[in-house]
Amino acid sequence: MKPLTFSIDLKSVALGVALTGGLLTLANFKPSDKPAQEPGDLNRRYQAITGDKGTVILDTQTGKFITYPYSLIRVKWDRGDFNAIQSADEKK
Repeated sequence: MKPLTFSIDLKSVALGVALTGGLLTLANFKPSDKPAQEPGDLNRRYQAITGDKGTVILDTQTGKFITYPYSLIRVKWDRGDFNAIQSADEKK
């Protein structure tokens, strides 16, 4: 039986390192038109507040909210936008 021998030259090692580095660079590439979003931002995007007069759910990224008053007369969710309220107050 013939013994097996392996030999690798320096050119093959350099080519392997360069190809592996290029592959890892392309695998971690993020396009500039889609910025990376922090994973913690989605966990705290919506906040709910409950009180004696009703409930408010706030979207902290857009400023939009919905309210539910504890009343027998009005039994539906109302929508609102902090930006629209602020611009109406500035016009007065």
